[in-house]
Amino acid sequence: MSKNKETIGNYDVINDDFVSRREVLMMTAAAVVGTTLNSQASASPSIAAANGSDKNNSYIAKDFKYLLSEKMEGLSNNQLEQHLKLYNAYIAKANDLQSKLKTVSQEGVNPTWAPMRELLLESSYAVNGAIYHELYFNNLTSKVTSPTSDLKAALDERFGSNDKFIDYLKASGKCMRGWVIVGFNMRANHLDVFGLDMHNMWSPANLVPILALDVYEHAYMIDYGIDRAKYLDAFVKNLNWEIVSKRFNLAMKNPTGLESTM
Repeated sequence: MSKNKETIGNYDVINDDFVSRREVLMMTAAAVVGTTLNSQASASPSIAAANGSDKNNSYIAKDFKYLLSEKMEGLSNNQLEQHLKLYNAYIAKANDLQSKLKTVSQEGVNPTWAPMRELLLESSYAVNGAIYHELYFNNLTSKVTSPTSDLKAALDERFGSNDKFIDYLKASGKCMRGWVIVGFNMRANHLDVFGLDMHNMWSPANLVPILALDVYEHAYMIDYGIDRAKYLDAFVKNLNWEIVSKRFNLAMKNPTGLESTM
């Protein structure tokens, strides 16, 4: 857990058997962008120590390389390395789009098409792509963990038991195309599960995330091909309940979600 503190528009529809054009492009770009960002981080220790941003960029990639030494069962280092490159690409694109928005023309804007509209839309995709991946990587560990009593009580109240919640989580993971986000629903005042087909679609504004499950093909195809069920078993086995519990406690104390991305 100390490591976490120190380092911390147009789409193609996809299904379980095929990778979208967007995913292929992002994975191709990730190798180049990820290498560049890693070299920059090595050259400037202050970047790695920054709290998520600096004066030049809104977003600084967090360092999750420690996951490679954890040797998580069911998640190979090759799979994780490629996934981390994709995350770095989202960071780079989020900063690029934020920069372009500072100077984009506001003339002739309309809801059918305008450069400003496209930049705003794609910025939400890139930013959520970065944040959800940070939540995802942080809720992975090779350690054996379990939910705190407070979180267990909340899961029991909402789902019947922890085992039933896990079944619900995996079933949700089988039917979504992008993400499953578990969080505290501030409007309903209980835990909730929502499914996202893309980073910036169907994510409720009143939800403080406590658990992120990536079910895009890039999260598992190197290890499992199209066998998503085996990946979901591996994810659950490596779920960091300590982090999920801490996020839950912070959500109770800090419902704005300002500290919920640890």
